[in-house]
Amino acid sequence: MPHTLDTERANLLIVDDDVTVIQVLAKTLAGIGNVRYALNGADAMRLAESDPPDVVLLDAQMPGMSGFEVLEAMRSRPELEDIPAIFITSHNSQEMEEEGLAKGAADFIAKPFHPAIVAARVKTQLRLKRALDRLRQLSSTDALTGVANRRALDEALLKEFKRAQRSSTPLSVILLDVDHFKIFNDTYGHGPGDEALIAVANAMLEATNRPADLVARYGGEEFCVVLPGTDGSGALAVAAKLMQKVSDRQIPHTGSASGLLTVSIGIACFDSSSHGWDESTDRLRESTTDATANEFTSALLKIADQALYAAKQAGRAKAVLGRESSDTDHPR
Repeated sequence: MPHTLDTERANLLIVDDDVTVIQVLAKTLAGIGNVRYALNGADAMRLAESDPPDVVLLDAQMPGMSGFEVLEAMRSRPELEDIPAIFITSHNSQEMEEEGLAKGAADFIAKPFHPAIVAARVKTQLRLKRALDRLRQLSSTDALTGVANRRALDEALLKEFKRAQRSSTPLSVILLDVDHFKIFNDTYGHGPGDEALIAVANAMLEATNRPADLVARYGGEEFCVVLPGTDGSGALAVAAKLMQKVSDRQIPHTGSASGLLTVSIGIACFDSSSHGWDESTDRLRESTTDATANEFTSALLKIADQALYAAKQAGRAKAVLGRESSDTDHPR
């Protein structure tokens, strides 16, 4: 989630091995946002990964990890690759500026700097980031329900898989389908049908309140939830909560056995209980390609889809956990 919404203060990170420079910059930027600082590149990456900043101010030359190396490391992380980085350096040669811009720097400021100029340029980068964040939000949001759309889902699933890959942590995916939704539309009309989908989306948001969890509209009356750091038992607990939140809405549905709108859920997870966990995680640690990541995320979605089909075959209004994929196609 972007930090720079109009109602929030910006999150700024200063990276410099000179404490005096940090003090001056912190005083300069105190009125703009919340300021954190790091004295070296390793600490800068640790802070950025724990809470991604809105703008980073980087000293180009530092002992150990240089500012250029910090920027390269940021650009290799999906969650950090779009953060504006402003270099502040005492070496303002054309070659150095060209190198920084080629690596993705947003701006260059030479030392000694004028505080007012630094503040103005940081504000400019924040305005640009706000605009880009709004555009991304519009392009990644489902117009009807307000949750993430399929494009945002694919991007988030790839990002979370890479994060799980680096840390060898579990990842779960939930597919949810509104039961007998065609009958619901035929009985009550498309207007109430849209209202029902909005209600289901809101119920899902209530049931998944961790910042990293993502609720998305998968297509039609299907929704998807991405659950980072969640194993099979945790995903089943979330699924039970999802079904209860939908049930709490008490949406009438005469085409349902219960007389109320219900949902069916399929779950896929990759955790220590999964077949081939050790072999697969070793393989993944050796591979950083998008092709490998897409192969595994597609497999997760396929398993979840098969589990969802099993839940429907078992009478609907159920959650089924899938562990292994099958090559057998099935009708929907």
